[in-house]
Amino acid sequence: MSVFGFYVEVNAGCVVILLLLLYSIKRLPTPQVKYELFQTLVLWHIVYFISDSVWALVNDATIPKNTFTVLAVNYFNAIIMPVVAYNCFMFAEISTRPEMTRMQIERLRCKLRIPIIVQFVALLISFWIAPDFWLDDRLEPIGFYYFILAFLPLIYWMAGTIRGLLRTRTMLNRANLGTYLIVASYTPGVLVAGGAQILFALTTPIFCFWCTAIILFAYLHMQNQLISTDSLTMLNNRNRLHDYLHQPREEKNSFVIMVDVDHFKQINDTYGHAEGDRALIIVSQALKKACERLGSSMFLCRYGGDEFLMIAQTEVPDDVVKEVRGCLQEEVAKQGVSRSYKIEASMGFARWDGNPESFKESMINADKKMYEDKRLA
Repeated sequence: MSVFGFYVEVNAGCVVILLLLLYSIKRLPTPQVKYELFQTLVLWHIVYFISDSVWALVNDATIPKNTFTVLAVNYFNAIIMPVVAYNCFMFAEISTRPEMTRMQIERLRCKLRIPIIVQFVALLISFWIAPDFWLDDRLEPIGFYYFILAFLPLIYWMAGTIRGLLRTRTMLNRANLGTYLIVASYTPGVLVAGGAQILFALTTPIFCFWCTAIILFAYLHMQNQLISTDSLTMLNNRNRLHDYLHQPREEKNSFVIMVDVDHFKQINDTYGHAEGDRALIIVSQALKKACERLGSSMFLCRYGGDEFLMIAQTEVPDDVVKEVRGCLQEEVAKQGVSRSYKIEASMGFARWDGNPESFKESMINADKKMYEDKRLA
């Protein structure tokens, strides 16, 4: 076997794995934009691995090695790599900012594609006009080519990593922690794997190994998210609540806060279920905003139907209730609810000692106070 034979075989194996993964993603019932972007990300990794395999065959002279073939494979690699990195950034951005609308996503896409288009045109012209500038006497790319190859992808990857790390500080949905860590770890892994491949084992596709592994890990995590995340509000669901209750925690004294949307059945019956869903989304966004402003350790989930549950590590639960009401008013005004109904919520809270066995009792007490608040309203 030639020195690049193993390289091509591993790339081919990774392509097969990602093709099977792509087939599995297409069969998922979820319409979320995040899964559409992940599908695109997997597809472009497949394209890059194929292009990289052709590069190996040219370097091994299995495909005739001449100025045209060397420039062609290196040109495609220099274009495909930024596209892969761009899709990584988009996936990271949508994964950590689920509140983005499709219009905001499209605007971001248009802005981020500009550097890729500029590089595409500039390299094409320079490769065509001055091919000898890019190759040495052995038909190997000069050092400046590798700078161009890595510069734009690194910007996308580093931006995604830094933004992901920053968002871990204000993250509310604990089920998304794995997503943040995956996003943050992709770039360091790429740097280590790519650097090791260039410095120590150019004929071993370490970069391919890493990319395939992180994509598989991201897919498994996303599958777990489907189980632990409410598909409408993108909050934690009761499955995630069960996991949270059994996690070790230093702070023992917390408050369980139950939130119930007032007159929700009337909204559904009068204006339809689509409007009812909209009301639930508005309430969920208000709850997220309240948690961000309070800054204390919070857990938030959709408990079921029109009920939400919060666990707040605070000694002043009235402040949490007050903040939620204020954020709900702001969110209703922001969303421009023009229907002849009000989106309001009743709330009740009870102390919880942090013991999973006593949580049900605390929740029942909070539920009773919530219904008292509803009767008074």
